[in-house]
Amino acid sequence: MSSFAPQWFPDTPELASFKTPNLSLRLFGPEHLDFVQKTAAQWEVAQWLAQVPHPYPEDGARTFLTSAEDCFSSGQALRWVVSDRQTGAMLGFVGLDAKAGSDEPWHLGYWFAPEAWGRGVATEAAFHALTFAFWYMELPAIWTGFHVENHASRRVLEKCGFEGWTESSIETVHSGPTPSYETTLSRGSFDEFVFSGGCTMQPQLDRNVPVVWVVAAALFNEQDQVLVAQRPKGKALEGLWEFPGGKIEPNEGPEAALIRELKEELGIDVGIGCLAPLTFASFPYPKFHLMMPLYAARKWQGEPKGVEGQAIKWVSKFELRDLQMPPADEPLVPVIMDWM
Repeated sequence: MSSFAPQWFPDTPELASFKTPNLSLRLFGPEHLDFVQKTAAQWEVAQWLAQVPHPYPEDGARTFLTSAEDCFSSGQALRWVVSDRQTGAMLGFVGLDAKAGSDEPWHLGYWFAPEAWGRGVATEAAFHALTFAFWYMELPAIWTGFHVENHASRRVLEKCGFEGWTESSIETVHSGPTPSYETTLSRGSFDEFVFSGGCTMQPQLDRNVPVVWVVAAALFNEQDQVLVAQRPKGKALEGLWEFPGGKIEPNEGPEAALIRELKEELGIDVGIGCLAPLTFASFPYPKFHLMMPLYAARKWQGEPKGVEGQAIKWVSKFELRDLQMPPADEPLVPVIMDWM
């Protein structure tokens, strides 16, 4: 597998679609054909795009749709039409593409109708396409480029975290070799850009995925250590350390679910009065959104053991900080350390 292959790729259009504060991004479909045909045919738009011919063929949008559907089915591209979230008006296009058979980063590209220019639309759409690519697909890097005279596009990309431009040349279907700039953005650099305070936006992706409720416990012993369990082989996130617990069943309260899970997983009996609500985690996994209440407990009956074959161990606050944990558990660590 390529080192630039995604860790996860949406297998349905619904999982690939999302909304941002002002926009809606949905995979390019038949309902978008008229908009794409009309907009791509404008020289104001096509002059900045390498692969859009001018004049635009009468079946150009239909041909592009067939290509987009084939690339999505093969896990090679995501191509979104961007619309106004409130009015539904179509505004432009954003795409993430892999180069088939190549061990190179995926590419970010976009175009927008002239009536959408100067409104921050391109920046918001491109920024959240990057968020989807880095945080859900877990792509390690993305490259992009622009025509040397397209100063507006440069501003958009720099607001998304791209920097360090190098001069290049791109072969366009309508003008031949054209001077351009290009660069690559790594996932680590994107995260640093978002959280360092230099970014003017914050990621906000609203996705139509189910909410899954689980419950977990921070069990403390007399030495002020906390118990962690290792996810077994064959399960998602295998080998990582987490706080014991599990899914809340239908019509089951969180305390009752946790008492049941601790009995099943560790062989201990915990009274409901010994569970103190501590904090909760809210984390967006690719196919669902996890909600996880966390309880603290210092009293129980029995000696904890890995009833289901999982490894368990007691760790100090310093050891806890260095453990490899699922991303949903990591934000819980500072709160637990304050209790230890």
